[in-house]
Amino acid sequence: MKSTYYSAAWTDSGCLFACGHEHATLTEAVTCIPCAGGYVVGIENGVMRSLSPKEESEFQAVIRDHSAKTRSASFLPK
Repeated sequence: MKSTYYSAAWTDSGCLFACGHEHATLTEAVTCIPCAGGYVVGIENGVMRSLSPKEESEFQAVIRDHSAKTRSASFLPK
């Protein structure tokens, strides 16, 4: 049985870091990205892997949606 989950990932000072959570979805993992340039990786049977083309497409859609919401919220009157 294949065990797959997602983790937020980023680099700092030449080192690769991951959030360490076992997110069930890409959307959950995206919310865990702590900095610009962060990404999401798949963890399959304990081995980190790149996103598949389908997963990459979903990741890009989630990022676009998140960015659009952030931009529109910043223009709301206070």
